[in-house]
Amino acid sequence: MKIKINRNILWCDVFTNRLSQLGVKDVCISAGSRSTPLTLSFNMNKNFSIYRFVDERSSAFFALGMAKKTRNPIAIITTSGTAVAELYPAIIEAYYQRIPLIICTADRPNYLKNIGANQTINQNNIYSNHIRFFSDAGLPDINKLGIIRKIAEDAFIIANQKNRGPVHINFPFEKPFEPDSFTDSINENSIKKYFLSAKVQLKDNLKLPDFDLIAKNLDNKKGIILVGSNGFDKDFPDLLMRLSNKLNFPIVVDGASSLRFGKHVNKNIIDNFTTIVRSKIFVENFQPEVILQFGAAPTSNVVLEYFKNSTAQKIIVNQFGDLLDPSRTANKIIKIKPSIFCTELLKKAGNNLSQKSWKNFFIHSNEVIEKEKEKFFSKNNFPFESKIIYELLRNIPNKSNLFVSNSLPIRDFDFFASKSKKEIKIFTNRGASGIDGINSTALAIAHKSNGPTFLVTGDLAFFHDLNGLFASYKYKIPITIVLINNNGGGIFESLPISNYKEYFEENFLMPLNLNFKKIVESYNGIHKVIKNWKRFTLELNNSQQSGKLTVLEIKTDAKKSKDLRNNFWHIAVEHLNNYINEIKS
Repeated sequence: MKIKINRNILWCDVFTNRLSQLGVKDVCISAGSRSTPLTLSFNMNKNFSIYRFVDERSSAFFALGMAKKTRNPIAIITTSGTAVAELYPAIIEAYYQRIPLIICTADRPNYLKNIGANQTINQNNIYSNHIRFFSDAGLPDINKLGIIRKIAEDAFIIANQKNRGPVHINFPFEKPFEPDSFTDSINENSIKKYFLSAKVQLKDNLKLPDFDLIAKNLDNKKGIILVGSNGFDKDFPDLLMRLSNKLNFPIVVDGASSLRFGKHVNKNIIDNFTTIVRSKIFVENFQPEVILQFGAAPTSNVVLEYFKNSTAQKIIVNQFGDLLDPSRTANKIIKIKPSIFCTELLKKAGNNLSQKSWKNFFIHSNEVIEKEKEKFFSKNNFPFESKIIYELLRNIPNKSNLFVSNSLPIRDFDFFASKSKKEIKIFTNRGASGIDGINSTALAIAHKSNGPTFLVTGDLAFFHDLNGLFASYKYKIPITIVLINNNGGGIFESLPISNYKEYFEENFLMPLNLNFKKIVESYNGIHKVIKNWKRFTLELNNSQQSGKLTVLEIKTDAKKSKDLRNNFWHIAVEHLNNYINEIKS
């Protein structure tokens, strides 16, 4: 029996149906005419949850946040022209953090390009430097439905497993777009096969490295385990603790990693390393022979310098064999899941008992710094920016999500966030480390979470993504945002350019002088100005009861905060040096 169809809609139905069968559940869509077939097809498939955005940039960062939280590919739909370019910042971030996104861009046919046709640009592989796969689907053809089904399969497998990250499919369409605007007649039975479900099996060609040799090279060596951000298997923390105990390697955990928090946390985790390496006596006298790095490179420049200048054998371990080493001094990259690496090495490695005193030195040094940190932060010092992190972690509940924005917040977090048995999941956009899209990403994480979600951010990052707050209003997403307002780019106070006063404030600080209260309330949010630590604790607790967007604004002085940080480091390093001199004598 022949039926009338619109070839654009049928083409998209085959594509979207296959994505649904493979496991895609969430789709972010921005309105546009040329993308009508994709928009309708995704909406008509009841297996998808649809999120609608005016701003394509917010849409893409919201998709990024959902993919971070769920670890599942999220589809993004946009029309042709400059709308396509608006997705790019989130795609870059996804690329460097290996977050799975399936980007579907509508396009004009080739014959309309370069002749002045409206809303028509060259979209061919436009994201070429920052995607794992690209396909131009070509104009819909009812005789080639197997092609678009195969494109959906390839895109999903690459994005989710084979080469995890963002993928891009470009869809040119000719008018008409609407389902009732028929373009063809087709035998109904001839298309049924393109909608049948079928499993896709990915061959696992994992070749294990020589763990006997690795174990031999680690035997009786002084070592450090360095853990950065990036997603790890749920078994990884416990496996890592066991490996640390067996090798007697202390574990230096970056602030961008969730491994500073949870039931696995013990004394082997060194959370004050960014202060420890400021001691010249430490650096000169306690150099490792081996550094094992899991996940991304360190956040802190002082740790990066320590890594770069160390003569240790440096081994980087990650699933895709990425060179996560800005110093370019790593000796070896092992392409394997970190949990598998730990499992296999535990079978082969001996008990490195001779280095127990080495690990204990790091543990005791860490305790010396922690004691000084607690003493320093026990003073009032409101509104010291670094103490905001300290107070926030003391007060947020167990099983919270915490998104830490780029620029100063993530650095303060790396410097001062103390490890805890609390289960806190840390999220960042540390792939490319931009301040764009922070609000949107954090709101998506909140939306996909059962527990409470907190965002700590600066005023420039908050301002940069005000459009993102619309998601909280539209989808009724509760989130608590701690807004550190130093009136413009406080991180630049730490750079040499701050000495050039005639250019510094207007070109680098860029004070906003905005009334954020009115902006937040326009999105039906709650805004509070915090003026002391007691009020901060109270409003953090209150925000969990409100069930809506709550912004707690703390106005700070970046220069005074910089001076307090330096004061702390001076005091802490002096005490560490005294401890080192004691054990040396």
